[in-house]
Amino acid sequence: MGLAIASVGLNAISNANSVPLKSVPASSSGPSGDQALLQQTQAEISQYQAREQQYQSELQQAAQQLNQAEAQAQQEQSLINALQDSGVIQITRSGQVFVPSGFLGNFSTGGG
Repeated sequence: MGLAIASVGLNAISNANSVPLKSVPASSSGPSGDQALLQQTQAEISQYQAREQQYQSELQQAAQQLNQAEAQAQQEQSLINALQDSGVIQITRSGQVFVPSGFLGNFSTGGG
């Protein structure tokens, strides 16, 4: 049993893939070093929280812009549908838009 414990201990010491439990610079050891590390960590957390709030704000703005663009697209689609239903325009399956000649009679072609 003691041999197994010693074997595990030696394996842990010689393992190059091990990660130290605490990565603190040698100059900041002790209670004051721990306090400095804690303050640094808290400052970094505050920075991350501020960035998260900024990203949330930008995300909300983007969502509002998307909603406005969707509403405008719906209005434009309604207008196109109304123009088609009334015969003012005709749209082919390929996307070409035609205005029947009767609707152009009041417009000048600008020939000069």
